[in-house]
Amino acid sequence: MSERNEQTKAAAAAARGARWLLELLQSDGSLLPAQALDAYYKVPCALLFSGHRRDAARVMDYVAATFLCGRGDLDGTGVGWYDRFRTYPHSWLAWGAAELGHRDTAQALTAFLLSRRNAESGGFLADAEGTEEIMTTSMAGLACLKSGHIDAARGVARWLHDTMAAQPDLHRGLTHVRKPGVGLTQGDGSVWYVVDASQPRQWYFQYGISAAMLAAFSRHTAEREWLDLARRYLHASAHCYEDRYRTPQSGKIGWGAAWTFALTGDPNDRALVSAVVDGLCALQCGDGSWNAQGVYEETPADAAVARLDVTAEFVALLSLMGA
Repeated sequence: MSERNEQTKAAAAAARGARWLLELLQSDGSLLPAQALDAYYKVPCALLFSGHRRDAARVMDYVAATFLCGRGDLDGTGVGWYDRFRTYPHSWLAWGAAELGHRDTAQALTAFLLSRRNAESGGFLADAEGTEEIMTTSMAGLACLKSGHIDAARGVARWLHDTMAAQPDLHRGLTHVRKPGVGLTQGDGSVWYVVDASQPRQWYFQYGISAAMLAAFSRHTAEREWLDLARRYLHASAHCYEDRYRTPQSGKIGWGAAWTFALTGDPNDRALVSAVVDGLCALQCGDGSWNAQGVYEETPADAAVARLDVTAEFVALLSLMGA
């Protein structure tokens, strides 16, 4: 597929997904039938990146009025995974707020993020036990970068460097969790700790979100070492099971590869983008949404909200790939 064709395909899929989201959008910025934070936190980025700036701002205003608490925290009532990935929604919303120019909201959310930073390691605490892991730390780093906290973003880049340096064997997978007093840990060997290269439907997004953060930081600083590290994360995914670029968990690999390709022009990076675009487009439903079943859990507790969550993510990511 040519570069122009894959961009067109990605943008068209994102536009269909955005239309599905917009059909649920109410005049006050809420979404039917959503009530909890997990249906909203990716939507401002999704609508903004797909060309609906005014609607994105409307959702951001609703989120700030409904979920933003004191000291930049968010009300996660009813979100089952909230305590395990504590800063993840803050990071998506801080990114969106920064891009929209909602400075007060962005700085409030970033202030909370920084309160969860481990200054010694550079990582961000994902839970009350002090766990640091790739997804939440990378996303927090990107939010800090977009909000102007460059030192915190540099700490994340270094954290990702140290995490890569400690990997026992990339051919067998990616260990993505660090525990206080233990360091890099494979825990019980489950997907919560390790991307197992020998098994299907793993958390392949860990390869992509780390690469996206590092590519963004490299672009900002013009320091090549972070781009090289981004590509090392991305291309380590090649050791994984054959479904690695065509499951819902693959989306962030396409995002990371799009951002590295923009800096390198390397056809190997573009090939990853093309593979993920094809994979996500094949999974899109006829109404423009994406089915959430089997994405993070086999049967989501609230399928309607989970569909909103993954559709907003893929609209955002495909928009970035299409750009």
